[in-house]
Amino acid sequence: MQITSILVPVDFSEDSYYALNHAIEIAQRRQCPLTILHVNHDESLLHHYLSEKEYEKLKQGALDDARIELEGMVERFPQLKEITYSYHIRRGIPYVEILEELEKNPVDLVVIGSHGRSNLDLKYFYGTTVEKIVRRAKTSVLVTRTAAKKNMK
Repeated sequence: MQITSILVPVDFSEDSYYALNHAIEIAQRRQCPLTILHVNHDESLLHHYLSEKEYEKLKQGALDDARIELEGMVERFPQLKEITYSYHIRRGIPYVEILEELEKNPVDLVVIGSHGRSNLDLKYFYGTTVEKIVRRAKTSVLVTRTAAKKNMK
């Protein structure tokens, strides 16, 4: 399998950091660039409850927090210094934005962390972000599970 570019969506959870660690290892071995994508959830319904000024402040604060977290990734993952990487922040529904990113900037591999168990009733009707990406992506997807999640029954 030819891998010349990798995308790893992160939501700053341990599951997504586990996936990022795998993505970095693959990027090092394949000597290919890595794109880290964070999607800020769309909280547009809040504009019904907040003033426009409060809503914009909340929205900007969330973007600023994400940017700070992404800029600090190299401290948490020093091996990023050994590869070519970039990060993007998008705003919206995570699976939609991840798929949009793949359409605009195709990659050879998506590495995404599984959150493991979910409410089965909700999962049955809606699916998880990971399931939606696996079903709809036109590229290979590697789903990672932390050791604790592998042992869940």
